[in-house]
Amino acid sequence: MMKTDMEIIIEHLDRTIKDPIPRHILDKEILGKKTSDISKYQESKWYKQLIIEQMSNGSWGRFHTQNTKLKEKRIFKTTESALIRARELSLPKDDPVIKKAIKLMERYINGEEDWTDTNEHHYGFQITFKTLIAANIATFIPDHPLVIPKKEICAENLKKAFINGYLNEDIWESENRKSNEILLRPYMVYILWLLQQNSYLDEDTQRNYLNYICNRKQGIYYRTNMASSDIQSLESKYFNTWLTGLENLKNFTLFPDFMKKGIFQHLINESYRLIHDDVCLPVNPPVTNHYCESWRDKLSRKNDIILRILRVLIMY
Repeated sequence: MMKTDMEIIIEHLDRTIKDPIPRHILDKEILGKKTSDISKYQESKWYKQLIIEQMSNGSWGRFHTQNTKLKEKRIFKTTESALIRARELSLPKDDPVIKKAIKLMERYINGEEDWTDTNEHHYGFQITFKTLIAANIATFIPDHPLVIPKKEICAENLKKAFINGYLNEDIWESENRKSNEILLRPYMVYILWLLQQNSYLDEDTQRNYLNYICNRKQGIYYRTNMASSDIQSLESKYFNTWLTGLENLKNFTLFPDFMKKGIFQHLINESYRLIHDDVCLPVNPPVTNHYCESWRDKLSRKNDIILRILRVLIMY
């Protein structure tokens, strides 16, 4: 029987990946294996970066805003940036680093501990801040009790905002003020995190929202600056940003419908180019988007990109 494109690409990675983090991701997310020996990825330098800088209360300093007065040089400027990196590394919710961080976020939301970010003096700041914290929890535990009420209200208010088939931001804002629970713009990444794996979000509203957010020229606020529907090739300086957008959309149940619009096949083709051709690779930041420890090696860098692509394609 002829192998599918996905099978060929997966077999390539299965043969060539040796480093602990990409091996962990491949086994867990792509091959569906139960990774029992967590000590292997916990010995990786990427994991050690997280655990070394994590503070005793579970944070990495301020949650969302950088402390520009901090003299100590740190890899992770905020707790949120560390959590984004943890998700890149596919750390499970029961990993000690994540458990500690989630306990902290629970205390923040319950008012049992004060965050160290500066409280801004504008309407609903504390509600807004708790919402973005809850959204971060949702990326690890979608059905967390502190997350569910916000997911329900977010889905209900979005449905009202799309009553005429297009997003009415005035309705969205007015409904959020009435419920006094969300208070975030609909194009912010936190809204995506609350809407994904959300049983309260009906199919029509989800389809309308995906059409809106995927074609928004300014992208997903806090993560991208371009439309996810604007397909980019490896040589583009926007490729990493574009792929980041797809990574933040992939858990929508209707995401496969969006991928049918040429994106799935394009990513397959780019994966083959990475396997067979001497392509010019996109420039990565020094920390994010790296899985292999020897990421300066070209084969390792190629495999990192292929694995990022596969983590999106596997949701198709």
